[in-house]
Amino acid sequence: MSLTTEQSNKQWAFERMGYLVIRQAVSPELVALLKSRIAEVHQARTEASREHVRKLYRIYDEAPELFEKVFESPKLREELINILGPNVVYVKNRHNQAALNTGDQTNVESRLHRDILYPTRGVVTAALYLDESTVENGATVVIPGSHRLPFVGVTQIDPPGGGTWMDEHGEYAGLSAQALAVPMRAGDILLFDGLLFHTVGANQTEDPRTSVIMGFRSADELDANPDTERQKLIAGEFLYRGNN
Repeated sequence: MSLTTEQSNKQWAFERMGYLVIRQAVSPELVALLKSRIAEVHQARTEASREHVRKLYRIYDEAPELFEKVFESPKLREELINILGPNVVYVKNRHNQAALNTGDQTNVESRLHRDILYPTRGVVTAALYLDESTVENGATVVIPGSHRLPFVGVTQIDPPGGGTWMDEHGEYAGLSAQALAVPMRAGDILLFDGLLFHTVGANQTEDPRTSVIMGFRSADELDANPDTERQKLIAGEFLYRGNN
């Protein structure tokens, strides 16, 4: 199937810049439902832990029916298939979280980082914004093209994690000055390569900014037994092509 000029342009942009903006990928009605459900989960988890919770992990399990509607978004599906191919899975064990960027600066981790170490199973991160995201309230910041920088085989030091902190590696010295904020509207989705250096901006307002962070990848054609507990097929099929 040949690509349209628009699809080719977007593919070119993602491959070179490492990110792609999808305007109004989710309806205002679905945004409102997600935001309401996340507020309920946030309150329950905060009360249970007796401290403020900024990241709500395993959020898919709290509202699977709403996430299914997100996955059905024609705009999101088209761009994921354009980037990843016809067989796409939602990754439950990476990201799968709602994030509340608040004005409490002690609770904001504004450090440039990658989401993965190596492209062993490349991940495309999708940030769905449930509030308008501006420079003032902590828009996502990216370094365009940084997904093409060399890899460093060291995990995050503090806290531990699966990606790479830019400021822990001299190989990336001086690049933080090239970071750009990406303002978004409620219902917009920012897709970016898991190797793109990015961070959340500092929220300088009194109101929290809510977003949902999801991870997608191509279905692994060399995996004879897909782990459906940790991934969900959202487009195409599981297709095994190994030589047994």
